[in-house]
Amino acid sequence: MSNDRRTMKRFIDAIAAFAAIALLYAVFSVTGIGCPIKYTTGVSCPGCGMTRAWKHLLQLDFAGATKYHPLWFLPVPGAFLLLFRDRLPKKFFRAALAVIVVAFFAVYAIRMADPEDTVVVFRPGDGAIGRLFRK
Repeated sequence: MSNDRRTMKRFIDAIAAFAAIALLYAVFSVTGIGCPIKYTTGVSCPGCGMTRAWKHLLQLDFAGATKYHPLWFLPVPGAFLLLFRDRLPKKFFRAALAVIVVAFFAVYAIRMADPEDTVVVFRPGDGAIGRLFRK
């Protein structure tokens, strides 16, 4: 398979994956679950707040987007990295991906340690598993 066909297949796969994720999050939103990880465990994940950040971004509210997730801008370059990884030098691809992952976990650790942060929380008792054990 040529690189152009492989890239086109990845692009179509990416659109299908995006549509599936959007539909899944719509279902989670309508049912009141929101984030399935936080709902189940009571613990936020490194991407916690990203959906709300993008909602604010769509309204051109950059301050609100940054409040919900300061790395709101990284999913787009991350998607392009994954989409065009065959056309990028392997070392660059790996380094860029590593920078994104480290950035997410660094921000997560900082936010998890901040008792004032209301977006990223550690409340295992509030998750479905915690509620199950309380009963």
